[in-house]
Amino acid sequence: MDDFPYTHDKSEEGWTCTTGMIPQSGTSSPPAVRSSACATCKTDLTDFTFLMPLRIDSEKRRENADTSISFILRHFDTTVIVVEGDESKKFYPDFQTGDLLYEFIDDKSVFFHKTKYINRLIESASTRFIAVWDADVIASPDQLLESVMVLRKGEAILSIPYDGRVYLCDNSLSDLFRSIPNTEILLKLAPCLPLMYGYYSTGGAFLADREKYLDTGGENESIRGWRPEDFERIKRMEILNQKIHFSDGPLFHLWHPRGR
Repeated sequence: MDDFPYTHDKSEEGWTCTTGMIPQSGTSSPPAVRSSACATCKTDLTDFTFLMPLRIDSEKRRENADTSISFILRHFDTTVIVVEGDESKKFYPDFQTGDLLYEFIDDKSVFFHKTKYINRLIESASTRFIAVWDADVIASPDQLLESVMVLRKGEAILSIPYDGRVYLCDNSLSDLFRSIPNTEILLKLAPCLPLMYGYYSTGGAFLADREKYLDTGGENESIRGWRPEDFERIKRMEILNQKIHFSDGPLFHLWHPRGR
């Protein structure tokens, strides 16, 4: 599994390598596309917008958001929109990029109305596809690309970029990943890590066809807080006879103190 997935230009999925042209060693021929992984290759996901609802309740949560966003933008040519809802602004990214859009909403509610924020984010996106992403989760780029392919081909309107397993990283491992953001490390350690909610989790991240997902009702705003909305979303798709796709591989949850 490759942390820098190379993708060919003019493929049916429209994937490109944005900076993968290098001269062939020892020749005067034109630059050739690198056929192996490279740190400068990004996959074209300009038809996707990553959406992150956010409330910072600890310094680790802020670090996780920075890590997750930078990981996404390191691998993909895409846009990330963050909406922070709180009584004061607490998210100040450690990096500057035009691919990150941020909005702060003054929200003094004790409970973070996550479904409402997700719907606001979905409405703000202008791309055909969306990826709703929690601040604390990491998935292998290959798993994301599997979800991308399924959605682009119209084989599902919603894809979960993992197979139901969410592994909990402790504080030390989370700090290690922040320093060395390579999912191969997490994948090799996965057999030793605890599962957060067994083998059938559905939360943390999902990708969807934006318009078709809105046609099914979007997020259910009658649900407040965390977790129940993840099960309701899947159950509603099943009731509506909509195909749900799950990518092969786990999701990883970076550590943070438990907030409200």
